[in-house]
Amino acid sequence: MMSLINIERYDFTDIIEDADKKLILIIYDIMDNKRRTKMVKLLESYGTRVQKSAFEALVNKGQYVKIIDGVKKVISNEDNVRIYRLNSSNELLLLGKSYSVYEEEVIVV
Repeated sequence: MMSLINIERYDFTDIIEDADKKLILIIYDIMDNKRRTKMVKLLESYGTRVQKSAFEALVNKGQYVKIIDGVKKVISNEDNVRIYRLNSSNELLLLGKSYSVYEEEVIVV
């Protein structure tokens, strides 16, 4: 017997009020707990944690540059961070359990 998998589809066209904002996905594999904690704090100030080592954020160009600068300050050569700019589509397909919350307003402290 096959179980049903929850499938959700988000179209960001309706929630991205600022055309200059883009959805980005940041995934990381960081060896050191201290650096990993710093990375989480950095990324929480811009977006939403969607999996253990993955964040999504709606950011403008300036915020995008700040994220990259912040990541450079946190990581070492043994770490791996990937940042995907999802420019070509405003659609996200979620399969299974998800906790995504998308908001335009993010306060950077």
